[in-house]
Amino acid sequence: MVQKNNKWNISKERGEELAHKYMIELLRDSKQNTLPLSELIILLNQRTKHIKLSYHTKRKPMSTYLKAMYGKVINFIDNYTFYGVIKNGADIKIKLFEGEINLSPELLQEHREWIFVDDEEFILV
Repeated sequence: MVQKNNKWNISKERGEELAHKYMIELLRDSKQNTLPLSELIILLNQRTKHIKLSYHTKRKPMSTYLKAMYGKVINFIDNYTFYGVIKNGADIKIKLFEGEINLSPELLQEHREWIFVDDEEFILV
């Protein structure tokens, strides 16, 4: 379940930026830009160990931050078109599509697959 009460020491935008930076690094370093999800999570936690992420003053790994903000790490990954999710039975692999990457904050928003529109923004005539 996604946390409603956000008591993290970083903003959601900064968390996304850090997660993308290190995930892309890890996937670029891997064979064929592909890693199993479980291995990606372990490596991501190791690579971001130096970043002080805390929830209610308790230090937490990056994967816990992503789970708290998105429900699951796969939900975060699935939001962006430059990551591919390959499911083969119980085996889940994450692939990086190099041609799709542009990490500026404005363009990260454009890579999201879904855009939710608040119905309060429209006036019915």
